[in-house]
Amino acid sequence: MFERFTEPARRTIFFARYEASLLGARYIETEHLLLGLLREDQDLRRHLPSGKSDEIRKRIEENVPQPIERVSTSVDMPLSQDCRRVLIYAGEESDALRQRAIDCRHLTLGLLRLENTLAAALLRECGIGSETLRTAPSAPLSAAPPAAAKPASGPFPDVIARLSHLLSVADQLIELPGLRPLKRAPWTRKEALGHLIDWAAAHQQWLARALTAKELTAAGYPEDSWPAAQNYAEMSWMEARTLWVSLNRLLVHVMEAVPQDKADTPCRIGMAPPIPLRELVDRYVVHCEDIVGQLLMRG
Repeated sequence: MFERFTEPARRTIFFARYEASLLGARYIETEHLLLGLLREDQDLRRHLPSGKSDEIRKRIEENVPQPIERVSTSVDMPLSQDCRRVLIYAGEESDALRQRAIDCRHLTLGLLRLENTLAAALLRECGIGSETLRTAPSAPLSAAPPAAAKPASGPFPDVIARLSHLLSVADQLIELPGLRPLKRAPWTRKEALGHLIDWAAAHQQWLARALTAKELTAAGYPEDSWPAAQNYAEMSWMEARTLWVSLNRLLVHVMEAVPQDKADTPCRIGMAPPIPLRELVDRYVVHCEDIVGQLLMRG
């Protein structure tokens, strides 16, 4: 479904999924897609009057039902019918402009075509209209999908694709003054990045051991107290982010080389019952998705 989407457009969907989970939604709705666009589309933010991004977020939060509980970022969440229509319209807008790839601007045009939605109303209130977007000079689609992308190999293609996607948004993990600590974890933002480094290093070793033995046994997962003990707070943010990305690129490289018959290698971490290697790496990526999602929150 997303073969024609540029990386920024795909990241918009990722952010929309995360916004939906924060707001306790059961479906990814058009307003979540708009919040995703506000995160990812610099051109859209430049066209908004000062302070409007925050106002849009506040209006959306005021107009959605209060969640009974937040939905875990690891739970599958479908697109609503309206959101599916937006993606179809985005493809039509791309075709009408004779562009192969579907980018953020096409998603915004798709939102505007659903006139009776809160997302479209908020865009129009900010002076964002379809004709203006259609006639604006085309921005270069720098992250257009490759014509012949190399398929993920080995027994973990989905896990590799999801981890690679996380690495594609790593440049948005930035350090800004005044950012609050994570809401669901016991660390500052830099310590959370250190925690991700610890997890990547541990799983790299576990993968190597699982590939060279009949089973893997490890004492336990990296502890929550390690980031503070290792003084990650004093580490350069750029160095920490680069280290995390490099470790995960190594993980992707190793995962691609795992033979099919090794995917079910039993792995016992701590006192928990053994799980197959394929489940171990899937749980790793789910955990990374949750922490990275929290780090991408600016408020």
